[in-house]
Amino acid sequence: MAADRISKETAELVALPPYTWETRSVKFLLNQKKIYQNIERVPINEPLYDSVLKHGIESPILCMPNYYPIAGSQRMRVMWEIVRKHHDGWMFKTMNIKVCRFDKEWWNMFYLWGDKKERDRMIAIWFQMAELAWKSKYYEHETDPSGKKMTDFEELGDQLKGWKHKQ
Repeated sequence: MAADRISKETAELVALPPYTWETRSVKFLLNQKKIYQNIERVPINEPLYDSVLKHGIESPILCMPNYYPIAGSQRMRVMWEIVRKHHDGWMFKTMNIKVCRFDKEWWNMFYLWGDKKERDRMIAIWFQMAELAWKSKYYEHETDPSGKKMTDFEELGDQLKGWKHKQ
């Protein structure tokens, strides 16, 4: 999905399923089973890595009930690398991130659909639309502190080779 947005006014009209806002440490998030098991399936976005290393994370992350990111997987992958490889990575473990977590797996009704290919397509569309409305509603920063557009990081990340969960 392209890194696009709709107006905040339009996003306010979109009904999102119930969610809970939390503040979680990077360490807590990286220790969640689904993140720990799957984060290396997300390719590393080097410019985003540099930005996060320099400025941290400002925008919230949208997660499934198990904390796996719907919006924010590239940032979690970058944090994984920083914590594992950078000499100051330990400082990032204690950094708090604003998290919006869906209360339940609201998309699971599509698993009742008999045609697997169509079911998977419908689930992907559900996630893309929820992500689009949610980002448009809750992302407050259009650029990082250096002036780099946040959507540029997203577009680059979407084009990276190596997305294993998107295949």
